[in-house]
Amino acid sequence: MLRDDVNPETVILAVAKAIEATFDRSSWLELALLTNTRDVVLSHHRLLRSMDWGDPDYFGNIAEVVPQMLGEGRQRRGRTSARTSFPNFKIVEDFLDLPNWLRRSVPDLYAKLYGGPVPVDALQAAATELGITDVDEHAARIRRGLHDDPAQAIGSAKELLETVLKSILGLHGTGRETRLDIPELLKKANVQLGLDPAGVRARDPGAEQRRKALGALSQLVVSTAELRNAGFGTGHGVSQRPELDVATARLVVAAATAAATFYLEAHAADDD
Repeated sequence: MLRDDVNPETVILAVAKAIEATFDRSSWLELALLTNTRDVVLSHHRLLRSMDWGDPDYFGNIAEVVPQMLGEGRQRRGRTSARTSFPNFKIVEDFLDLPNWLRRSVPDLYAKLYGGPVPVDALQAAATELGITDVDEHAARIRRGLHDDPAQAIGSAKELLETVLKSILGLHGTGRETRLDIPELLKKANVQLGLDPAGVRARDPGAEQRRKALGALSQLVVSTAELRNAGFGTGHGVSQRPELDVATARLVVAAATAAATFYLEAHAADDD
C-alpha cells in the first residue's frame, strides 16, 4: 500500500524508472489507452523516438509524461497525499506491477513508497523454499486489499494461514480430514513440529518463552479467523458486511503473516 506521506515527486520517479526499464512501444500505447492519455504520449515530440533510438534524454521525456498519465492536473496536489494527487495511480501501479518491480530492482525507492509493509516478503521466501506456490497468490491479495478492501485482506490472511498449516501437515484436497479450523490446525502443527509442551523441543533454551510468545501470536491469529467468520472478512455470504478500520486490519493481517512465516521456517528447520 502506498504510504500516505510519500512525496509526489518520489512517485513520479519510481514510475519513470519502472517504465524506462520495462517498456516498449506497445506498453506505452496500452497504458496510454488505460489512462486516457494516448494524445499526450503520441504528441510528445521526443518520447517514443528517444526510446527507439536509445537517446540519453529518454528518461527525462518519460518524467515529463508520467505526471499526466498518473492524472496530475485533474486534482491539485496542494497538501494532499500522492494517492489523491494521482487518481490514475492504481491503474499505473497494477500495469507496472510496481511494488514487486521496485522491491527487486530499487529497494530504496520501494521503502520510500511502501515503507512498513505487511511482512510477507520473508513469508514468500520461506514458502518458495518449501515449494508452496499458493502463498504468493494470498500475499498479493493481501497487499492489494489492505487499504482499499480490508475485508478482502482479512479473508486472504485467514486463507493464507490455512494454506501454510495444511501444507505443513500434508493435508490436501477437500475431504473431511482437511476441514479443520484454525485453532485445531495450530495445535496439530505445534505437535508435529515438537513445539507443544510435551514436544521434543520442550527443553530447548528459551522454549518456555517461545511457547508464551507463540501462544500470544496464536490468540491474534484465532482472532483473525473470528473476525472473518463474524463478517469482517470475505469468505462468507454477508449482505451487509460490517466495516473494519484499516489499523485493525493491519494488526490481524500482520499476525497471520507472522505466524505463517514462523511455521514455515520452523518446518524447514525441522526437516534439516
